[in-house]
Amino acid sequence: MTYFIIFILQVLFNIFKVQEIKYSYENATNKLLVNSIFMSSLTLIISYYSLDELFKGNWFVCVVYVGGSLFGKYLATSVFHSNSIRKSLYELLNKRD
Repeated sequence: MTYFIIFILQVLFNIFKVQEIKYSYENATNKLLVNSIFMSSLTLIISYYSLDELFKGNWFVCVVYVGGSLFGKYLATSVFHSNSIRKSLYELLNKRD
């Protein structure tokens, strides 16, 4: 169960990381700040679970950690980026009142 948590949180973290770069480039300060809250929270949680496993002598957690990172980057830059749902959500957030 711990591996699954670490993997999923790493995937989410890397999706948020790609979004952070995008928001920085666009100078979207409010989105960037909200994104940073999620990233910081995920960092704390991932660090706790990963280090706990490492201190127990479980080195396989490194494979899960890196695997989640790679899969998250892949999703964020290819699948998630081209998804029409993401595009419609982005347009809704950028809609001017």
